[in-house]
Amino acid sequence: MDERTHSMGRQLPGTAAVRGAWGLAVVLGLGACAEGEIHRIPRPSHPTFSGAGTLARAERESEMNRQWQNKPLAELLDAYGRPRMVMNIPGGGMPPSFAVVYGTDPGSGCIDAFAVSSRGNPVVRIYHCR
Repeated sequence: MDERTHSMGRQLPGTAAVRGAWGLAVVLGLGACAEGEIHRIPRPSHPTFSGAGTLARAERESEMNRQWQNKPLAELLDAYGRPRMVMNIPGGGMPPSFAVVYGTDPGSGCIDAFAVSSRGNPVVRIYHCR
């Protein structure tokens, strides 16, 4: 059936013209909205996130990895105590691992998270600043 044909077989006058006019009206309306200046909405600071820069976070991540990579989990627990959270890594990680998460470091704003290998004697695989 042709687009200009009604369900009863009769032609509707100007259907294509009406669609074209409607499309033009929408485009012109959107164009009118787009005119003018774009104003960014200021993002308020989040109360739990630190204002520390990415440099401080990267430095902490490097230093913590130098200090803790390949060290036994027992040493980490002796130094930091019981973690706030122990999490499974989705898919198990490579090699199979779990994460121990501590609180926020006030200097860098990092949430201290350590991936720990779960094979044999657990060792810290990597530190992540979150």
